[in-house]
Amino acid sequence: MAHTQASKKKKEYRPENDFYPTPKCLVRKLVETGELNNMTSILEPACGNNAIVDVLREYGFNVTGKDITTGNDFLKDDYSNTRFDVIVTNPPFCLYDDFVEKAKTIDCKKIIMIGRLNLLGAHKRNINGFWNGLSDIYVFDRQIAYDQPARDDEKAPAGMLVSGWFIWTKDYKGEPKLHIIDIQDCIATKSC
Repeated sequence: MAHTQASKKKKEYRPENDFYPTPKCLVRKLVETGELNNMTSILEPACGNNAIVDVLREYGFNVTGKDITTGNDFLKDDYSNTRFDVIVTNPPFCLYDDFVEKAKTIDCKKIIMIGRLNLLGAHKRNINGFWNGLSDIYVFDRQIAYDQPARDDEKAPAGMLVSGWFIWTKDYKGEPKLHIIDIQDCIATKSC
């Protein structure tokens, strides 16, 4: 896998292991889309503080959470004899392409990852088949500040990053469908 720089921040200015917490409300919005219906086993390969794992378990999913900080390196671990219904993660954006390519080698029905929309504006990804199987993009209708600490109220801090859930579906051949997710009730707003 070729390392693709997906983050413009220099490494010394990014958090260790590129950990940016996932607001739990965004995971709840994913569940509301129905994309996880009829799915049981889920792999979360960059679970960090378990935000995605905890929410999905609340909904009754069987989730395996792994993270580089606990000795599991998704990009190096062997999943050849493992099957999951779906992979759901908020990967380090500096390793986004590598995470997608690795996920495509694992036996699963869907791959669901939070991603920045400017990922779409790269000719190389288009010509090398990176988007093959991309079936849906659920764009958050508010911008998020992933670089803020996780909030106790589970809300997402408003920011400058346009992002959403990118979904690859096994054997999907068409063009991706674009959906807009209303996350206004998820945004932490400051009072004047």
